Amino acid sequence: MVNVHNEMAGTACSVVQAGAIHGGVHITVAHAPPTIVPRQLPAPGRLLTGRAALLEQLDDALLPQGFAVLTGMAGVGKTALVLHWAENNTAVFPDGQLYVDLHGFGTDDPLSPNDALARFLRALGHARPEELATVEERAAHFRTLMSDRRALVVLDNAHSVEHVRPLLPGAGSCSVVVISRHQLRGLAIHHPASAVTIGPLSESDSLALLNEAVGAELEEQAAAQLARYCGGLPLALRIVAERLADQPDEIHEVVDELIDTRARLGALDTQDDAHSAVRTVFSWSYQRLPAHEARAFRLLGLHPNTEFSTNAATALFGLAHNITIRTLRSLGQRHLVSHLGHGRFAVHDLLHTYAAEISESTEDADNKNYALKMLFDHYLHSADHAGRLVMPHRLRLPLPDRPRAVPVLDGRQEALRWFEVERRNLEAMCALDDPAFDERTWLLAYTLRDYYFLDKLLDGWRGTHEKALAAAIRAGDPLAEARTRNNLGMALVEAGLLDEAEGHYNGARRLFEQLGDGHGRANALANLAAVLRRRGRFAEALSSQQLALDWYRSAGATRNIGITLRGMALAEMELERYDDAVRHVQEALDIALKLQLDIDAAEGFGRLGRIQHQAGDNTAAEVALHRAVHYSRRSGSRHEEARALRWLGDVAATTGRTAQARRWWLASLRVYRELGSVEADSLHEALDGLSSDQ
Repeated sequence: MVNVHNEMAGTACSVVQAGAIHGGVHITVAHAPPTIVPRQLPAPGRLLTGRAALLEQLDDALLPQGFAVLTGMAGVGKTALVLHWAENNTAVFPDGQLYVDLHGFGTDDPLSPNDALARFLRALGHARPEELATVEERAAHFRTLMSDRRALVVLDNAHSVEHVRPLLPGAGSCSVVVISRHQLRGLAIHHPASAVTIGPLSESDSLALLNEAVGAELEEQAAAQLARYCGGLPLALRIVAERLADQPDEIHEVVDELIDTRARLGALDTQDDAHSAVRTVFSWSYQRLPAHEARAFRLLGLHPNTEFSTNAATALFGLAHNITIRTLRSLGQRHLVSHLGHGRFAVHDLLHTYAAEISESTEDADNKNYALKMLFDHYLHSADHAGRLVMPHRLRLPLPDRPRAVPVLDGRQEALRWFEVERRNLEAMCALDDPAFDERTWLLAYTLRDYYFLDKLLDGWRGTHEKALAAAIRAGDPLAEARTRNNLGMALVEAGLLDEAEGHYNGARRLFEQLGDGHGRANALANLAAVLRRRGRFAEALSSQQLALDWYRSAGATRNIGITLRGMALAEMELERYDDAVRHVQEALDIALKLQLDIDAAEGFGRLGRIQHQAGDNTAAEVALHRAVHYSRRSGSRHEEARALRWLGDVAATTGRTAQARRWWLASLRVYRELGSVEADSLHEALDGLSSDQ
């Protein structure tokens, strides 16, 4: 018996082992087919601007192996970002890069996982994937082929979790990027996926992209306008850059085309490639929406601004609040709206334009008017609610219809914050210029005066009331016209436009007299006195105020009595009737403190300090002005605070305390600058007038 011992040392690809061999042995070595290394990624674009932080996020998520879900709105440059990242990391994936466009958004039907797997299998050398009949078989074979590879898999334009789950290569050394307009949060439940959200470019990065893509330094102001009109969307910016590449000096013509919001999407069209037209790319997201979300998206196009609260959306959609929130969150997961937090959402400028466009072509006039009416009622009743907290004891007017999703506001400071946040939307509602909403327009402007008065926000004050006046006249409502003229006149006085203000006050007075409205007539007379006083006609101002005061006392209009007394005190100060001035302003202060009206108290103590300072009692003046600062801050009126701080500086300067005067004036100047007030200019001159050695 012969023992046969077989042993092999070294390395070999194939080994044949036999216990005993008789006769000749012939071995033929069959070489294995070469390993296929797929390189399927499309070429990246020429430029990638402003995405350094996102490239680092992809490094963290995908190197040496990992899983990232990259999401963002249409046209924001998701695929371009991934392709640039992949090109920079080719060496990390020696076994290949697989890419498939799943067509989850577009005019074509989505590519099925079965077909996508067939493409991958063929790329990996499996010549007949159709022999694997089911998705499960193909997916299993795909995972087997990928198990030992260091490769990158890019699944672009995925519509849903189910769309991509069979295409994941499984455990191993691969990296996977899923690109979608939806957030696909379900992937993170069963996979260690890192979420990477890509947003629009900043204005500075938008400008850099424009200049780099055009290949020339564009005129800065016009380029900044283009960047804003494109909303930081790389697709839109590249379309504009392509138009300017040969003739960059035509930038102003392109700006003029984009100014018109309604024509903007048409201008952002390459004309020869549907995949590069902003409107078309947006339509692919819209067409995939469920019917109720599509309706909600269209209605957002009716909202006059891009940012809104869930309360406003509830009114606009005509839905229950909880359903509205679910709808907005779903639209947010599809990157059609952005959740800003604190119950607020926003829609990108260009998406808002697109929503308005499809709303115009889809919604009938009755539906649009009804939705806008509910939105108007939301803003009108909400502003009235906030105004009652900001300015109690003011004459209030009955409002049409009923409250719609009015927010719960806990006190005056919260009401002021609501006005500050919603100011642009309130002003935009007044600017709708639709005869169907004339009554609501002038009533909303009337209500907004409460807020504008505090910080003398003159642009909004004048703009809303000019629209309101046009609406009141068009509606043929003389009482609305008179009240609007009265409020508009106040804004014009603050702006120094005395002739215009006087015309409105006289027009209001005549209308009130014709209507037999004594309260309105008294308001017009008291307001007219402010014009007369600024023109130095102090005796005439006092006469007009006395007529108003007599009516207010007879009617028991307590707050109006206090306001009129403060105005009379200023005229009396100019006439050096200091005792009368102090007596009247102190009576006004008694009313303000009794009614707990902080803004009235702030104005009263400020007037008292001025009068005492001019009368030579600087100690008493400083005491009063410190109290004016206190009540200004309590009331939330930064304008009154700045004014009181300035007067404190005046007292200090008069008494030779120039260092202290500088401190007060600088504090006042900071507030005036924050408010954008023209008072900052004169205060600057006063500061320059202080000698440097003081």
